[in-house]
Amino acid sequence: MITKTDAVVLKSMKFRGTSKIVTFYSRRYGKLKGIAKGARETKSKFGAALEPMTQVALVLYKKEHRELQFISQCDVIRPYKKIHSEIERMSVTLTVLELINQLTHEEEENPLLYALLTETLEELELAPKNFINLFYAFEVRLCAIFGFAPSFGLCLRCGREMDGVTGKLVVFQLARGGLACSACCESLSSHSYQELLTRRGNRVEMRGENLRLSLRTARILGRLLSAKLKSVTSLVCTESVGNEIEAALRLYLRCHFENLRPLKSLELYRTVTG
Repeated sequence: MITKTDAVVLKSMKFRGTSKIVTFYSRRYGKLKGIAKGARETKSKFGAALEPMTQVALVLYKKEHRELQFISQCDVIRPYKKIHSEIERMSVTLTVLELINQLTHEEEENPLLYALLTETLEELELAPKNFINLFYAFEVRLCAIFGFAPSFGLCLRCGREMDGVTGKLVVFQLARGGLACSACCESLSSHSYQELLTRRGNRVEMRGENLRLSLRTARILGRLLSAKLKSVTSLVCTESVGNEIEAALRLYLRCHFENLRPLKSLELYRTVTG
């Protein structure tokens, strides 16, 4: 049948003589792959619509249980010109797309995830600085959409509000997805992110671990989850806090997704900003 949907282009690759195989994340169908015949011809009707980091209106000849759908038409809705022209914005955006490509299965509709994706891309296009904060916010909100939102507002052991906590360190309990305050964490065995990231345990083993974090990092994680998305680029993170945020979210995702792979685009971001 012929069907239409809005979508974001995640990746594309050459196929045979003049065609492309393109992976999309779409509003109606979630992730799907299609073949665009003649897309690499000089006067192709598709133009730049099949380039990654583009929001498009997609027309497909769709058949159930077919691995590759046939792309009939694809028109640009939002080209994201700054993302395509500025390497730091681009590297963060590619990291978002790589993560969603890793963590989603084909043809599983998720309107909330599509909305988060497009909102994140819009803010990456408009934000003046601190683009990586949008990736961190995307990660933690993705967790919430998939049903395992972490909690950063209250201590899981004594119920104390984290905004009223003093001290330098707290513990992020990966199994429970929440924090133990400075007083309660004294009785918990915990590790630095450097220790945990070097382990090769499976996700069940990782769930039993506790991660030491600075109180500043814990509070920023709370903002990344709950604040308006456009406001997260105003958060200023030192290098050490940024490293803790990245590690905490990576370890938490590792607890919930089997065989989560390192993100190549994140390495590009580090090279660009290093």
